[in-house]
Amino acid sequence: MTFWHCLHAEWIKIRTMRSTLYVILGTLAFCIGLAALNASSAGNEFADLSPADQASFDPLATSLRGYLLAQIALGLLGGLVITSEYGARTIVPTLIAVPHRARVLVSKAVVLVGVALPVGIAVSLAGFLVGQASLSGAGAPHLALSDGVALRGIVGGGLYLALAGLFGLALGTVIRSTTATVTTLFGVMLIVQAFAPALPGGLGDWVSKYWPPIAGGQIITSYQDPDLLSP
Repeated sequence: MTFWHCLHAEWIKIRTMRSTLYVILGTLAFCIGLAALNASSAGNEFADLSPADQASFDPLATSLRGYLLAQIALGLLGGLVITSEYGARTIVPTLIAVPHRARVLVSKAVVLVGVALPVGIAVSLAGFLVGQASLSGAGAPHLALSDGVALRGIVGGGLYLALAGLFGLALGTVIRSTTATVTTLFGVMLIVQAFAPALPGGLGDWVSKYWPPIAGGQIITSYQDPDLLSP
């Protein structure tokens, strides 16, 4: 079976998985809802902020906070691309038809990126438009699509979410369990990030600056925090 045959087979698999549509629609709905709520709340509170907080106000990040859950959702989709095959035992006929495991894995990765990248960009664009409209309605600083940082945040957010999907695929390939993959995704992408400030001394500073989900999340910011990497 050629590489193109593998790609076609993997495309049929991901297109016919019921979880694919649920993950895409759920991620889109959550990110739009969170962008509206977060931006509306931040916009209403902007006038009461101190001058220092107003100077560091980040309208781009305010509207794109939904990436925190979107990275888990697309990471889960990436994991399901392969763990669903192990769960249903269909991985056996797959590897009989295509003995080259690297070819199977690359095909899954290409198809996954083909789905996750446009979904990530759509999620970022929808969150941006809804969030900026809420900020504008509240009279707070906001951005337009023509602003350079807006394009960087939307496209960069989509690329980051596609990488999150590939990370989920890598975890699923190693772990071979959907439950364990989801648990690991939460730990790596959310729990470590939440507890980074509590880590001692230099370790906490290093994790807060270089831990991949934190460093990657800087792509959706328009304010440069001197303690973190630049976008």
